[in-house]
Amino acid sequence: MRTRILGAALAVIVLAAAPACAQSSEVEALRKEVAALREDLAALRASIGRPRPIIDLKGAPQKGNPEAVVALVEFSDYECPFCIRHFKETMPLIEKNYIETGKILYAFRDFPIDQLHPQAIRAHEAAQCVGELQPAKFWDMHNRMFGAPAQHTPEALEGVAAGLGIDAAAYKECIASGRTTPGIRATSDLASSFGANGTPAFFIGLVDKATNQVKITKAITGAVPFAQFAQALEAAIAQAAAK
Repeated sequence: MRTRILGAALAVIVLAAAPACAQSSEVEALRKEVAALREDLAALRASIGRPRPIIDLKGAPQKGNPEAVVALVEFSDYECPFCIRHFKETMPLIEKNYIETGKILYAFRDFPIDQLHPQAIRAHEAAQCVGELQPAKFWDMHNRMFGAPAQHTPEALEGVAAGLGIDAAAYKECIASGRTTPGIRATSDLASSFGANGTPAFFIGLVDKATNQVKITKAITGAVPFAQFAQALEAAIAQAAAK
């Protein structure tokens, strides 16, 4: 961030000194750099005094190597278009290169954003109920939850659960009880407390095996390319190996 701030600061100087004959495209690029500087400064001010996030993995659906020292924790909204894009385009590469190879532990946390996707909570409740009733089926349900709001009617979700072999009466009882909702709200509040204001939000860190907590070293926001995840994960793996 410091490098970017210095670069943007130079952009301010250049913009002020730009001759009248400067190409409009160049001036616009400099304006964007100045805007980026303002965003970085705002983020820097917001982070001052904020404790480094620690995520407790207790109760979180997990896959990958349970003995891995590096963890990737995703906070996501099943109806968020950026979350869906990440799930379809980038997650398969993370699965292939880091989860299936045992390099990392991956955990999923619920972060439905009601203001944008008021029906998404239904999908999260459905996945959690399936995970409660048949833990081995959670990921099957999870993989079917990313989609448009129209797919998340109560009837449609019941059908998906039934297709996975979940007892219909037990599933309906779980949904009706609302007992999974507080946990979903708690993980959403946790993400917000870390400064996450959108989805998907990712946190990479080192797992303390004594406490089953992840001490976060890197945050990634948005549906970014796989290369950005690879760089951050490799850095965390190298950091863990150096200890």
